[in-house]
Amino acid sequence: MERNIRLDYFRIILSLLVITVHTQSLFSNDSLTGWLISNGIARIAVPCFFVISGYYLHSKIDNNKAIKKYLLHIFIVYVVWLIIYLPTYYNTVEAHSLVTFAIMGYYHLWFLPALLLGILMLLALKKFIKNNNLLLLSGIILFITGYILENCGLPYRAFCNGIFFGFPFIVLGYYIQKKGYVNIRPLYLYMILFISLITLLIESYQGYKTNIYHNLFLSLYILCPVLIICIQKGVNHSVEKYDISKLAAGIYFVHILVAGQIIPIAETNNIYRLPFIMIVSVLLAIFIVLINKRIKILL
Repeated sequence: MERNIRLDYFRIILSLLVITVHTQSLFSNDSLTGWLISNGIARIAVPCFFVISGYYLHSKIDNNKAIKKYLLHIFIVYVVWLIIYLPTYYNTVEAHSLVTFAIMGYYHLWFLPALLLGILMLLALKKFIKNNNLLLLSGIILFITGYILENCGLPYRAFCNGIFFGFPFIVLGYYIQKKGYVNIRPLYLYMILFISLITLLIESYQGYKTNIYHNLFLSLYILCPVLIICIQKGVNHSVEKYDISKLAAGIYFVHILVAGQIIPIAETNNIYRLPFIMIVSVLLAIFIVLINKRIKILL
């Protein structure tokens, strides 16, 4: 399969950023620096994952057999990791919440059902909306809706899902691949990237002042796709012998196990634990990749 090598290596960086989000507080509880890292810069990770997933959909989306196989694989991987994490959550989930829990996902595993739903939404809308600009507009509307829901104080599952988070960024990745943007001057891209990054830090700082964690920042809807465009621009696609993105997926799936059971995080000053959590997560991910070569149900 032809892949963009830079994007696949970038996924590893994104996986490490996810660990950063889940190991806060990095410094003291009132540290602005730690907040801007974990609840600012690192928040690009999951949206970028969705954008990259949408970017690679072009090779499957018009092939019914390929897309069905892809969706089934995502579902199987989700069920497997739900079972793997069962010992860590079965005592904490009330019986009446099990159905919602299974549909929405445990902790970081929410990404997989959100990815499934987002792709299914794109497939369904493509049958009725042939114009890619209108498809993008539908994603923008849903993202803004999710942003409003979060700022209304609703539980994170109300907006961290395939409808308001997954689909908007997936359609962005799909749109980028379709349009290409090969004629955009690098200077303009870097200017937009810089401005949107500063805006993200300002939004993060507002959360710091009110001590409110946010998942959806308006700046992410500009920052993440522009970042992906900058990374993939001018790079030839190639056929990789080893899919490095599998390692990134392994890090993402296993890191909560590491941070919860192997190197438990503390309430504060986790900056000292963070490198060890990352290293152990990478080592376990390599082991998972090797296992997955035999039984392709983990990644």
